[in-house]
Amino acid sequence: MTVFGLLRIKNEARWIADVIASALPVCERVFVLDDHSDDGTPELCDKISGVSVFRSTFAGLDERRDKNFLLAQAMACVPGAHLDRDERSPFWALAIDGDELLDERGPEVIRRTLPSAQGHAFRLPVRYLWDSDLGVYPERRQIRVDGVYRQFARPSLFRIFNRDFLFISTPWGGNLHCSSIPQQLLHGAHATLDDAPLWHLGYNDRADRLRKHLWYNQIDPGNQGEDEYRHCVQGDLPEVPASARLKHAGPLELVTV
Repeated sequence: MTVFGLLRIKNEARWIADVIASALPVCERVFVLDDHSDDGTPELCDKISGVSVFRSTFAGLDERRDKNFLLAQAMACVPGAHLDRDERSPFWALAIDGDELLDERGPEVIRRTLPSAQGHAFRLPVRYLWDSDLGVYPERRQIRVDGVYRQFARPSLFRIFNRDFLFISTPWGGNLHCSSIPQQLLHGAHATLDDAPLWHLGYNDRADRLRKHLWYNQIDPGNQGEDEYRHCVQGDLPEVPASARLKHAGPLELVTV
């Protein structure tokens, strides 16, 4: 099995080296598309062996476009015969965000699972760190577990076997919300690799949650499907108290794992 990492990133300098280091043990190569960072993120990626860094030449926000660019880089490394709908192709892609650490057990779980995989995509649990000690793989972590945060898992690992694979955006969200696997695989039955979670870092600090909430509502104003992103700042703003029951989450519940 050969796995390629796909990361679309922007301003992730605080943790990008750790994120890439968590994926490299299972990835032949990690392809990074940097979306005009101004905090030195691409320069940090340049220093890591096994990583190919591309500076975006695109204008405007479009996750679909960016992820298709990354997929094309991986496909260029796959022999053509495997792109002719070879459903036993040994080539896979791991698509994660620039603020997600693959659990330390993840590489071994993935290596053990893929050779006998019957399906073409797997979900990885996403555990949202919240006011936790970030350290790299601390012994104890505090995560959010109410509402959609409780058992959230996202298809993030998929087999590359069709040259027509494409990512698409959802109908809402101002080009913000794009799947992490190609459209052609979205409606399949996806097993979950429970022992290979992703630890989400980007909501851990209150300042980051407030900043992200503001940015979401500037880029994607009035999105009722996302409840105007109030769940991101529950307990952080007086108008979104921890005790509230929101559309997607609440009351706020944190546990230590």
